[in-house]
Amino acid sequence: MGANIPGKPRVFMPYIGGSGTYRRLCEDVAAKGYEGFFLA
Repeated sequence: MGANIPGKPRVFMPYIGGSGTYRRLCEDVAAKGYEGFFLA
């Protein structure tokens, strides 16, 4: 929503790809060990 960035307006940005697609994408990211993410 952008609320954590000073000066940025809050904008609702829904994912319109469908929940099944979203879930598959999330599972793929997890299966690859969250490549590209820094987990502290």
